[in-house]
Amino acid sequence: MDPRTTVAPYYHAWQHRAGDMTQVPLAADFTFSGPVASFTDSAGFRAMARQAGAAVRDFRVRHQFADGDLVCSIIDWQMDPLPGTLTAAELLRVRDGQIVSGELIYDAEDLRRAMAQPPALTTLLERSHTLVANVISQISPQDWASSSPCAKWTVRQTANHLAGGLLLLARFAEDDQVDPAEIDAQRQADTDHLGTDPAAAFAAIAGRSLAAFTAPRTLEREHAFLGAAVPGTVLASISLLESLVHGWDIATGAHLPYPADDDVVQAVWQFATTSPVVAQNRDRQFAEPLPVLPTAPLNVRLLAHLGRPAQP
Repeated sequence: MDPRTTVAPYYHAWQHRAGDMTQVPLAADFTFSGPVASFTDSAGFRAMARQAGAAVRDFRVRHQFADGDLVCSIIDWQMDPLPGTLTAAELLRVRDGQIVSGELIYDAEDLRRAMAQPPALTTLLERSHTLVANVISQISPQDWASSSPCAKWTVRQTANHLAGGLLLLARFAEDDQVDPAEIDAQRQADTDHLGTDPAAAFAAIAGRSLAAFTAPRTLEREHAFLGAAVPGTVLASISLLESLVHGWDIATGAHLPYPADDDVVQAVWQFATTSPVVAQNRDRQFAEPLPVLPTAPLNVRLLAHLGRPAQP
């Protein structure tokens, strides 16, 4: 029998049965190796295939070759939550009418990242605040007066605005009473939150921010904010957005590098492009989006979405 006939139900299961391998002739001691998972028996592989198959949006065998009992297939598939198409080579070995082994070969870095548990929101907030604190500690006296990408604000004003904004958001999370007049962006920029030791002052504010959002049930509970009630996760996400973007403003104005954390950028991009809170307050918080190539790095697309002309 042509070994390609034996493996046909295997690919039919991926294409039409959402990974259900019940009708596929896998040997009991079937072994499988791949960049994401490996198996030493058919039971484990069948369980995995049922789970993974539910996420497969499209599956095609582009080319297939047979050499003795070995079948090599070049396959393209699409799988949630990844955009685009994955391409792989797969080797299946057939013996006595059964598939006895399989090997899948492809670059699985994007898939591994997507499958990984994302870092906690408070972990991302700590990472971002730490980066901004490090930038602030390096600003020279003359660069504090330099212009920042925030219209009409110096680096010092932008840092004060960020520090004041983080304090306000922490107070909202603490269910403190906030005077609506305090929310004015220019007022925060013109208020000296940083004093004579900006690095220490910002570190203290960052500490209060983290303490507010790591307090028990703060993220799950709703809090009064701008005339509405929002979950603590929204307040923390706004803090993360402010920290990341204004941190970039500060670093850019002070001519310092800003190696933003990829996980932070991803989380802020998701929030900035989907949250109704951002959309409703866009006019007073951000400039109009700027054109950017869809192939630009995500941090560049994020900054352009928020009206900042970052370069790849």
